[in-house]
Amino acid sequence: MLRAVSTPDSSAAAEKPAFLPKSVTHFGLNSIAFVIVLATMYGLRTHLLKVKDPMMALCAAVAIPVITFDILILKVHKRSTTGIDWDRDFKPAWGRVATKLLGFVATLAPFALAYWLFPEYNAQFYDPFYHLLRNFGPGLSIASVLYFTVVDGHMKQPYDAYWMIGRALLGHREDVVGAEVKNHYKGWLVKAFFFPLMFVWLNNSTNNVVHFDLSNASWSNLRLYDFLYQWIFQIDLLFTTVGYAACFKPLDTHIRTAEPSFLGWGVALFCYEPFFSGLFEKQYVAYGSPYGGFGGWPFLEHHLTARWVWAFAIVALITIYVLATVAFGIRFSNLTHRGILTNGPYRFTKHPAYVSKNLSWWLASIPFVSKDNWQLAVKHCLALFCINFMYFMRAKTEEWNLSRDPTYVQYALWMNEHGALRFLKNISFFGYKPFIYSPWPEGHNRMLPIIPSNYHWEESLGGSVEAPAPAAEEEKAAASESEEKPEPEKT
Repeated sequence: MLRAVSTPDSSAAAEKPAFLPKSVTHFGLNSIAFVIVLATMYGLRTHLLKVKDPMMALCAAVAIPVITFDILILKVHKRSTTGIDWDRDFKPAWGRVATKLLGFVATLAPFALAYWLFPEYNAQFYDPFYHLLRNFGPGLSIASVLYFTVVDGHMKQPYDAYWMIGRALLGHREDVVGAEVKNHYKGWLVKAFFFPLMFVWLNNSTNNVVHFDLSNASWSNLRLYDFLYQWIFQIDLLFTTVGYAACFKPLDTHIRTAEPSFLGWGVALFCYEPFFSGLFEKQYVAYGSPYGGFGGWPFLEHHLTARWVWAFAIVALITIYVLATVAFGIRFSNLTHRGILTNGPYRFTKHPAYVSKNLSWWLASIPFVSKDNWQLAVKHCLALFCINFMYFMRAKTEEWNLSRDPTYVQYALWMNEHGALRFLKNISFFGYKPFIYSPWPEGHNRMLPIIPSNYHWEESLGGSVEAPAPAAEEEKAAASESEEKPEPEKT
């Protein structure tokens, strides 16, 4: 058993890192896609751009520029984190590719069964998602064969989770690394749950925004505010949906790790349908004011300037929220690690989306205002505090998961000293502290335990050794794996 300790010098260095790590994305380049989305929406609303499917046009306005900039400028396809070497000779092993395709089918099968079995997914709400599958399913099936063939021919370590699942189905369970397959299925569970939800919301939101009537907007009503509110969240859904769909190793947008804890999954799913509205909000945390939001508050109805200042504050907060999503480019997904962001809004706080969105709810719903019933106002405030706490726990569980990556440890420690909320670091449970993880089960070579690079290891039974260099350990693992795994027989 090993435990991590720090020397006085190394501890000080770990607490005050000298630099902000480089972000996995480029906020400036992603902002160009954001501007293209704004222009596309303008064209759709003014009928300058006539397309059959406005939502797909908007998705293309995100995906095409972001992918183009990522490849041509950021060279994401050449990053070591992809696990792909494009300079090596293209030599796919056809038996291995066939095994991976078998594993791919076995990966999708339980989620297809869930869509068929659970009443939630038989509701009319999900019709746009099933329409998407009918239109693009056959083409994606053919593209999948090409994708697995090309990627396999260039992978440095081609024996991935798909191959392991395929080998297990062929009776070779000794080739399976349990931790890796478990992480693989968790990543797909994230996509299977969230993509249909986000896609349907995006479909409905796009229709609302494209056809939103602003002809009656005036100073005396909040029609313009309602439009901006819907549009901002439509943009958030747009980048989010594309992010769930564009999950590929060659683009370095693949899932490194999925949330490993039940707590992390629980607090995340609390915030989404069908759990939130169908259960938690209705039965436990209803926090809306009797006035139906700040627009119906009599005080603001009689002070129009104050009401527009209030509305502008909400719009400003949710704009920060959507810019935090834009910073991901095509990498956004809940409960996963797909690279560390350190620029854009994430240059100022580790959780800009959570902070801004939760603050906006206090202004938009005014739970502290009630009709001559202070007890009801207190109940509403406590209910919203419960929701805020759930988002706080989402933030903490995300930090625990991302702390397996030394880049995030460096980033979070830097934010302790330079972030906009650095004054909270000395308050228990608010400030970030490095998390030391035990190694993965034997045989799992994809992820190493994460510790600051200047920590030293001390064996519990006595004696002191330095932690192995991650790069050297990865090379050793790769060499060991290539020696231990012979070329499988052709299927």
